[in-house]
Amino acid sequence: MKERFTRLFEYNIWANNLFADVIKSNTYKNDKITKLFHHIGNAQLIWLDRITNTEENVPEVWTEGSSIEAIELVKRSSQRWLDFIYSQEEYEDVIEYKNSKGDVYETRISDILTHVANHGTHHRGQLATLLRQEDIAPPVSDFIFYVRA
Repeated sequence: MKERFTRLFEYNIWANNLFADVIKSNTYKNDKITKLFHHIGNAQLIWLDRITNTEENVPEVWTEGSSIEAIELVKRSSQRWLDFIYSQEEYEDVIEYKNSKGDVYETRISDILTHVANHGTHHRGQLATLLRQEDIAPPVSDFIFYVRA
């Protein structure tokens, strides 16, 4: 299972880096682009904190910043996820955590990992649409292109 999640989160880094390059190298008017990219990083840190229980400068889910801050956050949080996966031995453990509303849940680590990866893919799809609306070609970030690279 470690190999599968390693591959998934290596893909996550690859895809996030493609979008980071496009965001960094283009001028755009729609601030939702930066907001969504920042949200990917925020959510990655929030979910990692829920699993590791570290409470290390965890942002709110929609905390915003500049595009450069968003890029740095996404890169840092993506790498931290990969580091976690490298060190993790058991993926079927169930953890208890509180969501942003304070509700308590129990979820398997493997399900959280799947959620985090899918969450990033979902929002990168939204980013692709927003970039197109700005006449900026979004990167091709489908998993199969990662596999072929």
